[in-house]
Amino acid sequence: MIVEIKNANLEVKINSHGAEIKSIKTSDGTERLHQPDTFWEDQALVLFPVCGAPAMGKITVDGTDYPMPPHGFASSSDFEIFRQTEDSVTFLLKSSEETKKSYPYDFEFFITYTLKNSSLDISYRVENKTDGAMFFSFGSHEGYNCPEGLSNYEIHFDKKESEKPIIYETGLVPEDNLSEYDGHSVLVLTDSLFDDSVTVVYEAVESDRVVLKNKTTGQETKVEYPGIENLFVWTEPGSQFVCIEPWCGMADYGKTHDDISNKQGIHRLEKDAYFERHHIITF
Repeated sequence: MIVEIKNANLEVKINSHGAEIKSIKTSDGTERLHQPDTFWEDQALVLFPVCGAPAMGKITVDGTDYPMPPHGFASSSDFEIFRQTEDSVTFLLKSSEETKKSYPYDFEFFITYTLKNSSLDISYRVENKTDGAMFFSFGSHEGYNCPEGLSNYEIHFDKKESEKPIIYETGLVPEDNLSEYDGHSVLVLTDSLFDDSVTVVYEAVESDRVVLKNKTTGQETKVEYPGIENLFVWTEPGSQFVCIEPWCGMADYGKTHDDISNKQGIHRLEKDAYFERHHIITF
């Protein structure tokens, strides 16, 4: 089911399947979200209860292995509409016999999309309904249109990042793709940076905000993610989009773990407790 929320500045469409954003249009009718094409058929995946591809395609909980798809099962699940107004909607995914085939915990996972002027606020809330601790991650995977081509864009951080970003499996990001502006870090986007469909990883990112800047037109997309510790940047070479992904979690990157509690970037939640984070996209 497609749900629409809107205000004077933005019109957003979200699919209850996966709670995935399908369209973000500004008041002039410009589509700002990536639309499915031969490079990438998705648009704004919601990642839960893991981020990235688990090593060996599984997680281990208390000595038992459970099959787990890349980025978890939320993106392939049907959410219920918990609450809706003209400019806001909350989706809910609850544990079920089906989810327990991959993830043995009882949980409730809420995602709320709220329009505020020219911004879309996306909040996440995980509640543990299990007798005992629960371990989880979640994250976002929005793709933003880059119609002039990737080389016309840069990502500006609001701070100078003390640790250089890495490329999964190939080492540090090349110096040609790193710059500074007014003392802040800049990631210069090029097709060659993403050869072989790699991901740029900022572990323990220090900035709370980045801006995707079009060097040709001056158009900006601001992504704020207060309290979220990991940031990922990904696209396909030759495409006209880039994903800016705040994660409360980390991919395994080939590392194996004897238990989900030892997974890098995992979060622990006690019984009846909750965990909340949000990020804000401004156009």
